[in-house]
Amino acid sequence: MPKEENRSNSRKAIRERAKRRKELIRDEKLEEGSATEKNLWMSWGKQFFLSLAFAIALIFICFVGQDPPSLRTLGEVVPENVYSDRAFQYLSDVRRAEAEEWIRSSTPREFAQNFAGQENFLKALIRLEEGLLTIETLPEETKGQAFLSLIGEIEKNFNITLTLEELTWLRKWRSFPNEKDLFSQIKKLLSKLHLRGVVKFPSNDQKFVSESNATREIEVSMISFVSDLVILSDLENGLRFLLEPEEIEGVYPYLSKSISEIKLSLEEGGAFPEGGLLLGDLIESADENASFEAREFRDELVEIFSEFAIKGLYLRTIDREATTASQERAIAQMEPPVVAVKEGELILKMGSKVSALDLEKYSKFLNLTTEDRNLLPKRIFITLGTFLFSILYISLIIPSFWQDLSTASIVSFSILANLGLSRFILELGGTDLFGGNAILVGLLPNLLPVALASMIVMITVGPRMATLTALMTSIFHAAMQNAGIDAFSTGFSSALVGAYFCRDVRLRGRALKAGTLAGLTAAIMAVGIGIASGSGAFSVINHAGVALIVGVFTGALVLGAMPLFENGFKVATDATLFELTDFNHPLLRRMQVEAPGTYHHSLMVANLSENAAIAVGANPILCRAASLFHDIGKMSQPQYFSENQGEFDNPHDRKNPAMSALIIKSHVKEGIDLARENGLPKVLRDVIRQHHGTTLVKFFFYQAKEKFKQEKLSLNENEIGDPDESTYRYDGPRPRFKESAIIFFADSVEAAARSLPKVTQHSIEELL
Repeated sequence: MPKEENRSNSRKAIRERAKRRKELIRDEKLEEGSATEKNLWMSWGKQFFLSLAFAIALIFICFVGQDPPSLRTLGEVVPENVYSDRAFQYLSDVRRAEAEEWIRSSTPREFAQNFAGQENFLKALIRLEEGLLTIETLPEETKGQAFLSLIGEIEKNFNITLTLEELTWLRKWRSFPNEKDLFSQIKKLLSKLHLRGVVKFPSNDQKFVSESNATREIEVSMISFVSDLVILSDLENGLRFLLEPEEIEGVYPYLSKSISEIKLSLEEGGAFPEGGLLLGDLIESADENASFEAREFRDELVEIFSEFAIKGLYLRTIDREATTASQERAIAQMEPPVVAVKEGELILKMGSKVSALDLEKYSKFLNLTTEDRNLLPKRIFITLGTFLFSILYISLIIPSFWQDLSTASIVSFSILANLGLSRFILELGGTDLFGGNAILVGLLPNLLPVALASMIVMITVGPRMATLTALMTSIFHAAMQNAGIDAFSTGFSSALVGAYFCRDVRLRGRALKAGTLAGLTAAIMAVGIGIASGSGAFSVINHAGVALIVGVFTGALVLGAMPLFENGFKVATDATLFELTDFNHPLLRRMQVEAPGTYHHSLMVANLSENAAIAVGANPILCRAASLFHDIGKMSQPQYFSENQGEFDNPHDRKNPAMSALIIKSHVKEGIDLARENGLPKVLRDVIRQHHGTTLVKFFFYQAKEKFKQEKLSLNENEIGDPDESTYRYDGPRPRFKESAIIFFADSVEAAARSLPKVTQHSIEELL
C-alpha cells in the first residue's frame, strides 16, 4: 500500500508539473505575440523613417541646387531643330574669349632695352683705347706680355673676349687725326641700332630691327669703313705707312709687293696720292693679283671688325609684365560682347555639329525656360516611384533585408556615396577646371562611376540587392543629367556587368578586372550610341576611351573601399573569408599543435559544410572559413574533448557530470573570446555561438540521470527529481542563418560518425 500510494503521489506531482509547464508556455506565447506585434509596429516605423531619410538625402545629393541641364558634347550632331520661343540677349563668354585671344595675339609686344650691357661695352672701348695708347709707349720686348694682360683685363672686368689677332688690327687702326676712327665708327653704328631697337625676330609691325638685319648693317658699314682705311698717310714731317709690306708678305704676297713698289716710288720722289693711299685704291689696282688679295684682305678685316662690333650689340628682350599690362589695357577697353537672339530664331540646326557658341546659346535658352518649369517636383516624383518599386522588390524577393540594419546601411551608404561622387564630378563642369573646355564638359557623363555602388553591394551583400542598386543608381544618374534612355541603358548595363564579375571576388584583384569590364561595357555602348546618332569619330573615340578609363578607376576605388566597408560595417566579404582559410593563420597553426584532434575534426566539418553549401545554394567559402574556427574554444582545455584524448586517461572520470558538462559547454564562450581577441569577423563569432544551438550535452545529462536514479534507490526517496536540464544544455541561440545551420548539422554528423565502430557509406547512411 505505501508503494502504491507513493506511485500515485508521484504521478500526481508529474501531472501538476506538466500543467504548470503548459500554463507557462501559454503565457510566454501570449507575451511573445504581444511583443511581436509591438516589435512589428516599431520595425515598420523604423523602416519608414529610415527610408524617408534615405529618400531626402538622395534628393538633396542629386537634385537640390543643380544647374539646369544642357547639351554637354561639343561636336554632337543636333537631332532636331531648336527654336527660341522668346527674344533674349546675354553676355557671351565664348565671344569674349575669342576677342581676348585676338587682342593678346595682335597687341604689339613690349621690349626692354639692355642699358647696362650697352654701357658696359662703351666702358670696355674706353679702357681698350687707353690700354692700346699705353702699350704704344712700352719697349718692344714688353708689348707682347702687355697685349695679353690687356686681353685678360677686358675679359675679366667687362666679360668681353678678344683674340690677339683682333687686338693687333684694332691697334693699327684704332684712331686717326681725321674722321676715320674705328672705335668712333663702332660707337655711332651701335648707338643708331640700339636706338631703333634690335630683337631676335622681326616684330609684327616692323618697328624693330631683327638681329640678322642688324648684323648685316654692321657688315655693310664695316665694308665701307675698311675700304676707306688709310694705308699711307701724309704727315707734315714725312710719310707714314700704317700697313708695312712685311706684315702681310706671308699671306698676301702680291699685295705686299704692290705696297712695296708704291713705297719705293714715293721714296724716289714720286707723286703722293691726294688724300693718302687707301685700301680701296689697292682694290682698284690694275694688277689683278694685287687687287684680288686686297679684296681678300679687306674681307678679313671686315670680319674681324664686324665680330668685334657685334659683341657690343645687345638685343631687346620681351618685357612680359609690360606686354601683359598693355594687353589688359586693351581688353579693358573692349566692348562687352552681347549676343542677341530674336523670337523664333533657330538656335540649333538639325544635322549640324554643336559649336561652342551653340552650346552656350542653348544653355542660356535652357536657363530661361527652366525658370518657368522647375524640375525639382518632377525629380521628387521620380524618386518616390523608384522607392515604391524598390520597397516592393525587397518585400517580395528579399524580405529579410529589413531585419539586418548593417546590410541596409551598407546599401544606403554605397548608393549615397556613389551619387554624391557623381554629383561632385558634374558640378566640376561649371568650374574653371572644365568650364573653359567644351570638349571636357562633353565627356562628363562618361566620367561618372555608375558601377561603383553595385559592385560594392555585390561584394558585401549579394546579387539580389546589387541588381536593385544598379537599377537605382542608373535611374538617378540619368535624372541628374536630365538624360534619356541612352544614359540609363549605358549606366545600367555597365553597373550590372560590374556587379556580375564581382559575384565571386575571393581575390581582391578581381575587383579591378570587374571594373575594367564594366568600363568596357560603357565604352561599347558609347560607340554604338555615338555611331547611331551620327557623332564624329573623334567624339566617339573620346567618349569610349574615357568610359574605359573610368571603369578601371572604379575597380581601383572598389578595391580601396572594401577594407573601409568591412571595418566600418563589420561585414566579412568573400575575399576576407578566403584569406581566413589559409592554414597559416595563427589560430589554426596554434590548434594544429595544441588540439590536433580538434583541428582534424574542423577540417572534416569544413569539407562537409562546404559541399553541403554548394548543394543548397549557400555560401561555401563562409561555411569553410567558419568551420575551421568553430571549435577554437577547445584549445583552452583540449584534453577534455574526446578527439584529443587518444590513449590517455579521460579526465572526465574524475569529475561529476555537471562539472564535465560545464567544461564542455565552456568551449563556446572561450571560442567567442578568442575570436574577438584575434579580430575574426562577426559572422564567424555568430557561427561559434550557434554551432551547438540549445542542444543537450546528452552523455553527461544521461550520466547525471543515472546517478540521480541510483541515489533515489539507495535513499528510497521518491521526491528526488531529475537533474536540471539547463546545466546540461548549451546557451544557444539556435542557428539563425543557412550557413550556421549547415555547420550545426555537419558538426553533429562528423562527431557521430567518429563514434561508429566502422565507418562505411552504409553505416553513415544508417546514422543519418
